[in-house]
Amino acid sequence: MADECKVVEELVDELLGACQGFSRNTFKPWLQPAIGMGCLYKGRSAWEDNILYHLLVSLKPPPRHAFHPELGTAVEMPARNLSLRMELECSCVRERLVGDMLCFLYHPKDELRRKQEPSLLHTLCTGSYLNVEETTHWFQTSVKAAWELLLQSHHCRMTVLPSRCFCRLRLTNASKSTLSIEMILGVQLDDSETFLSIE
Repeated sequence: MADECKVVEELVDELLGACQGFSRNTFKPWLQPAIGMGCLYKGRSAWEDNILYHLLVSLKPPPRHAFHPELGTAVEMPARNLSLRMELECSCVRERLVGDMLCFLYHPKDELRRKQEPSLLHTLCTGSYLNVEETTHWFQTSVKAAWELLLQSHHCRMTVLPSRCFCRLRLTNASKSTLSIEMILGVQLDDSETFLSIE
């Protein structure tokens, strides 16, 4: 079983690497390598068709953006729910030295609109908070497009299953065997080994 989990993690990492190519020159979240969270047997047997592989995909903010995780109080929302507040950071020094981006804080909005991609605040956020459904939709769309770039797409069919807060995949090979993968988006707290899902 450990070998199968390793193969699934490697496949997902290839998929995430291809996804990163699509968002390289945009201000979308940066996808980190997947972290295996275990397998769930959906039936009474351990046949491969009955196993759901769970992986966490950690998000990092794009350049000059910052994530600020906020857990609600028990009265406001269950503690397991995480809100991810976005904040733009000054990029004047980078603009002056490297010249690859304008500072979101100190340039007029119409100039920013004409000269560079919109900030994450203007694409996947509602107000100052990352919108989980929008982010999941962006991730699912990226995964679909990235799959076509992988060699495995010639041997397996991938279906992205409907979900508002996860990326659920079903891979079907030529012999009709299936593999189910659920990727949960999350963030790492500071530089710790602690991750929180943004479901």
